[in-house]
Amino acid sequence: MSRLEGSIGTAAQIHTAVGYAVQTIMQKHPDSKHNQGRAILEAYIWDEIAKLAKGRSDNTWEKMEKAGIYTKPDPKAGKYECGESPHFIIKATVSEPIKRFNEEELARVLEASQFKIPPHMTKGFVGAAKVPGSSATRLTIEER
Repeated sequence: MSRLEGSIGTAAQIHTAVGYAVQTIMQKHPDSKHNQGRAILEAYIWDEIAKLAKGRSDNTWEKMEKAGIYTKPDPKAGKYECGESPHFIIKATVSEPIKRFNEEELARVLEASQFKIPPHMTKGFVGAAKVPGSSATRLTIEER
């Protein structure tokens, strides 16, 4: 370990090493000679790093749970400490459950209310009230 590595935090060491690796790959790639190619290449590299990191992270979390290194937090809302090592602590924040709209539940509630609205009418009103939202776009870069 170099003197610099000992004086900076783990996150900074990761950022430095990964940044250096990205720059090394970019310098050697033929697309790096053009602005457009360099920009697409850099986005491609970071996307590949993200995919690799996500897969490895998921796998490591699974291994840690099986080994008892950490435990899943209580499903009740709150803040929890789930595991630790000499230099790290695993913390979890559990939120209140998300409430979602349920067309069937609304139909049941309105049918049981003082208005006695039949479920098929409620479902028709719900369908008529739906408006188009914005579409989702997902960009990917593929190597030729």
